[in-house]
Amino acid sequence: MTLPSDDLAGALAALLALPRADQPEAVRALLARMPPAADEPWNSAFGPGSLYEAFTQTTAARGVHAANRAVLRPLLDARPGFRVVDVGGGAGTLWNGLLRADDRGEIVVVDPHPDGATGVRRAVPPGVRVTHIAAPVQQAALPDADAIVCSLMLHHVAGADAAARAAVGLPGAGKREVLAAFRAAITARGGRVLLNEADVYCDVGLAPGDPLLADRLLDSYVRRFAVSLARDLHGCVDPELRARWIAILRDWSLAQVGLAAGASYAERDVYELDVVSWLDLIARAGLRVEARGFTDRWLLFHQYVLGVG
Repeated sequence: MTLPSDDLAGALAALLALPRADQPEAVRALLARMPPAADEPWNSAFGPGSLYEAFTQTTAARGVHAANRAVLRPLLDARPGFRVVDVGGGAGTLWNGLLRADDRGEIVVVDPHPDGATGVRRAVPPGVRVTHIAAPVQQAALPDADAIVCSLMLHHVAGADAAARAAVGLPGAGKREVLAAFRAAITARGGRVLLNEADVYCDVGLAPGDPLLADRLLDSYVRRFAVSLARDLHGCVDPELRARWIAILRDWSLAQVGLAAGASYAERDVYELDVVSWLDLIARAGLRVEARGFTDRWLLFHQYVLGVG
């Protein structure tokens, strides 16, 4: 029997009232009662009507963008002809309403997706040039920048550093090496890094199949994000947006718990760090925290404003 969308909040509340050890199985049971899966894999499309674009309309995501705009606008005002590196341009939502018609500068989008810069180009005025580095951030040659914005992206990079990756059989750079590259890119211009990530630990220190890994993923994707999205759904009267939000709740939030917890290191898509771990890693990369704080009432997403240490 399919669960009506109006009952989702109640179903989540009942799930979260269970003992923590019983919640992963309850997530699987709830998934079985929800409508069929969407045809659109997560992070495969970013344009109007996509699941990603619907995600940017959630309260939690809007809080991230609002916090970043509040830091970026004064910085851009002080730097005519600015250059900003946007790691993972997505739907370009950050730039909607941020820039003025007379702004001049450049936005360099770093995103391996071939359409990674399309949304940003739609959102900016003619005087702002948009270029695209079609590569993962670990492999990108970053230009000198006045600001680097990296929102909800570094959790896709496994391992705190290259050594942690090597210990589980993964080659290449980890998060610290990426942060060090950010530091190098902002040094000449005295720029800033705006980093946004969830406050939860599920990096390679937790092995596939570890019950604690499933619990940590459930903490992020269900206890906080799914609850926030259920609240958004309660007040949403747009049937098309509701349908996309329900697809996100099912395919990205609930399903992520089982998929990521059982995936191998190479297959897992999320490698989050909690705030304490991020602060340690930021310092190790030679960056200084100038300001930080949560951007939503569920204490999920945390913003770090970073300068050269």
